[in-house]
Amino acid sequence: MNKLLLSAIAIAAFALTSNAQAFIPNSGFESWGSTAGEDQQPQGWISYNVLTSPLLPGGSSNPTSVSQAGTPDNYQGNYSARIETVTLVSNPDTNNIPWSAGALFTGSVALTSPYMFPGYASQQRPQSMSYATKYAPMSGDSGFVMVAITRWNGSGRDTVAIGYDFLNAAINSYTVRTITLTYNTSFASTFPDSINIMFSASTVANPIAGSVLWVDAVSFSGYVGIDEHSASSGVAVYPNPSSTITQFEVIADNAAQVAVYDMTGREVVRENFNGKVARVNSSRLANGSYTYTIVSDEGEVLNRGQFAVSH
Repeated sequence: MNKLLLSAIAIAAFALTSNAQAFIPNSGFESWGSTAGEDQQPQGWISYNVLTSPLLPGGSSNPTSVSQAGTPDNYQGNYSARIETVTLVSNPDTNNIPWSAGALFTGSVALTSPYMFPGYASQQRPQSMSYATKYAPMSGDSGFVMVAITRWNGSGRDTVAIGYDFLNAAINSYTVRTITLTYNTSFASTFPDSINIMFSASTVANPIAGSVLWVDAVSFSGYVGIDEHSASSGVAVYPNPSSTITQFEVIADNAAQVAVYDMTGREVVRENFNGKVARVNSSRLANGSYTYTIVSDEGEVLNRGQFAVSH
């Protein structure tokens, strides 16, 4: 199995920012653009299109893998994403990039190896992901969809949750499919820091040029709560529920900040500790449950937990 797609499954070995994203970037594939002069691809997503950049040796000779699917091939809005398995004419990194593939995944691009960096920052713990699709595989080919939710542990990525959907036959008209995510019980009290969503028109082992996968309307639903019993020791949060000020008092000497998230995983406030105390203005928060993470100056997670706001 090639290193590029292994890295997509592993969400690459690099640390992402900790700012939570409460959405799937460009989930309807309405916004398209180019980062390095490559053929346009959906903003917030990456594909083999980056390898068409004229800034890469031989890039202009490579075929387009992902394109806008307008009427009558779109599902909703103006565009869906059309993903086609292609074979490269010029390969800038044969050690890491397979010659044939048809994949679209969340992430960013660069003009140095490995060129494609999967994943976007998020602390969400969704229960499932739905998407609309149709599929026209070449004979003997099959596609798949993968969702991986991970966290950087200092030296690698822990998989908090993962889900797959295998497309083993043609889908002639748009169908909405749902992937249920399976959470690793070892990380029941862990907030993730990144999510990668990957659509592939072909198998990893034997991609066949010409297979086409259309996707649109990607969305998460539900929320899988965390087990706070093991994560919240060493911190006092009061009053709980709160209507004006929520106070956080910790035992740890190196607590630097408390970050507060709503139940979609979106960061709503971040405050510094003064000594061992931090105060959050709850009067600006809507009624409901919130989670918090207490971190050190080095970014180490010291405590996690949950509190409520009631006005």
